[in-house]
Order: sequence, then structure tokens, then C-alpha cells
Amino acid sequence: MLEHFSYSSLETFDKCPAQFKFRYIDFIKKPDEGIEAFMGKRAHESIEYLYKMVMNGTIPLWDEIRKVYVSLWEEKWHDRVAIVYSNNPPRYYFGLGESCLARFYRHYSPFNEPAIATEHEIIFPVGGDSAYKIKSIIDRIDHNQNGDWEIHDYKTGKRSLTQSQADRDNQLAIYNLALLYKADNIQSVTLVWHFLQQGEEIRSKRTKQDLRTLEKKIKDKIDQIRKRIDYGGDFQPKPTQLCNWCYYWEECPAKSGSNPYIMER
Repeated sequence: MLEHFSYSSLETFDKCPAQFKFRYIDFIKKPDEGIEAFMGKRAHESIEYLYKMVMNGTIPLWDEIRKVYVSLWEEKWHDRVAIVYSNNPPRYYFGLGESCLARFYRHYSPFNEPAIATEHEIIFPVGGDSAYKIKSIIDRIDHNQNGDWEIHDYKTGKRSLTQSQADRDNQLAIYNLALLYKADNIQSVTLVWHFLQQGEEIRSKRTKQDLRTLEKKIKDKIDQIRKRIDYGGDFQPKPTQLCNWCYYWEECPAKSGSNPYIMER
């Protein structure tokens, strides 16, 4: 039985049960990744470095953050990074990530938010039930010491959420559940999305009823997955355009050969 789930694993099951099986049941690890994801990871790591410095009492200059980003890009680049549906070279995506970071730096400097944690991992029992555990890694947590908390998440994709979409989003709502389990002195929790390409910030809150409904939804989904595992149910692929960003072609019964979008760059 899987020890714990995550927002990402539950979303993967909904999008393609076959990919869920390859990744989370068969534990097939692939070195491949799309360049958008590669760029997003480097941007996240750079912001993590920035706020670790801030929490230690130092505000790094922009030049230092850029050097960190350049170093991470060069250190972690590999020849299994795929560029799908784009004629843009890797340097285009490098520049895109750099502009995301520069925009973020200009907007939030001098970084006086009450940040207390970055890339913070919490494994918690849903509704206090240890049979349903969720692992969450939160980009940043702020706390003003008066019981007001903020959960921050950085997005580098080309599309941002509308307010209505953010109010229905489950990812940060799951992080809300994680924080309620882990922290004391909680008067309020605000969910904050940073859309780095657009320079937009979206805020949302959840009611107690919203969170109870989400807990039931999570448990029902986990029950569905476990039932399929226990009774030998199929994890059939769901072919969509997203297959071009998937690297389980060799394992997938809906595909043949390797993903053609993976090539040396």
C-alpha cells in the first residue's frame, strides 16, 4: 500500500491512470523533463536561496540572485531536456526564467515579508486519519506572529489563474490543511499565488466547510486508487495532447518507441 499521496500524484491519477501507475506504483524513474519544468525548478531554487538569505538577515543584491540562477542552470542542464511544440532554443527559456526572477525581485524588494520557512515539507493525516496521509512541499510560509499565516506558491507557466479558479484550486487548499495540522496559533490562512511570467499575485481563503469538503474528496480519491490496486483494476492511459510532455512512451500501451520530443540540446 502506498504510504502517502500528494496533490501531484492525485492529479496525475486523474489525468492519466497509466502514468500514475508507472510513476507511483512501479516507481519507474526517468531522467527526462520538459524545458518549461526545468526552467521552473531553477527559478524556484533561486527564490528559495533568496528567502533563505532574507531569513538569515541578509538581502542579496539582484546580481547575486542572477549568478545563483546561472550556476543552477549550468550545473543541472542535461541532454534529456525536451522542447515540445517550440522552435525556441534553450537560451530563450533561460532568458524567460531570468526575466521572471528579475520581475519578482523588483516587485518585492526589500523583502520585508515575515517569511519563516521555504520549501517546507509536511506529511499530515487527512482529517486526523493516519490511513490517509498527504505529503506537501510548500514554497514559502509567512507568519506575522499574531496568528496570521500566508502560504505562497510560485508559478512560472504562461497562464495564470483567474480569481474564480484560484478560489476553487485544490493544491494550495491542501497546503492549508497541512498547515492547520502542523502549526499552532492560527487565526487566519491566506493562499497566495505568484505568477512570475505575468507579474501577478492572486490571493484566496478557504472556509472550514471548504476544507471539510476537500478532506472528503481526498479520501474518496485515495479509496478509489487503493481499490483499483487491491482488486487488480486497470490503470488505462488517457491519450491527450499532454502525452507529448510524458516520458513513459516505452511503457505505455497507447504509444510505441520513445518520446520523439526528447533530443539532445
